[in-house]
Amino acid sequence: MRVRAGNQFWLGVEDSPIVKSITESGGTVFCVTMDDRLIAMFGLKDQIRSDALETVQKLRARGISISLISGDHEGAVSLVASRLKTSGRSRCTPASKAEYIKSLVDEGKTVLFVGDGTNDAVALAQASIGLHMNTGTDVAQSAADAVLMRPSLTGVLTLIDLSRAFHRRVLFNFGWSFVYNLFAILLAAGAFEATEAKASIPPQYAGLGELASVLPVILVAVSLRWAKF
Repeated sequence: MRVRAGNQFWLGVEDSPIVKSITESGGTVFCVTMDDRLIAMFGLKDQIRSDALETVQKLRARGISISLISGDHEGAVSLVASRLKTSGRSRCTPASKAEYIKSLVDEGKTVLFVGDGTNDAVALAQASIGLHMNTGTDVAQSAADAVLMRPSLTGVLTLIDLSRAFHRRVLFNFGWSFVYNLFAILLAAGAFEATEAKASIPPQYAGLGELASVLPVILVAVSLRWAKF
């Protein structure tokens, strides 16, 4: 005899009345067949994380659009999406997830994809930023750009705040270095000697002036250690 186990579509039992009763209630079905005859079925329901709705609401308040893409069937995805008050895409394969992410990236959008399963590995690699939950598989973790060390979705907000704070410091450091070095080069070259101030700096002391350029850059970067998010 041949025994197979999997979802209802792979086993071809999606039209079974008992299977439909579970899927219509928003459950995920795991079936077992023996010689193509349904002999066992398990109905599972997903429980969203306690901080999921709060995190989605805060992301939406920042003008960030949210999409749920899953390999589960339409009933289960719709149920979770309705609780999170967002849109959902069901029965997504690893390839279709990656294709959807790529279409958003090609439109010029910055895409942050959060996933933890092996089926999410391709999408994690395809996204602008792949974020892995700490409880997921090693395959998905290796494909991600960042990993949440704590089992809390609020880490997504922390990552965004940290990235923005880092970006502001990079811009400041580049701006400060450009202005300082432009002035220092002109000063060392004697460009200001023809002015009324007749400002100049001896070459042997020009190296000490580099501290005025480096120290602010270091202090601004180190200040990120005490930033609160």
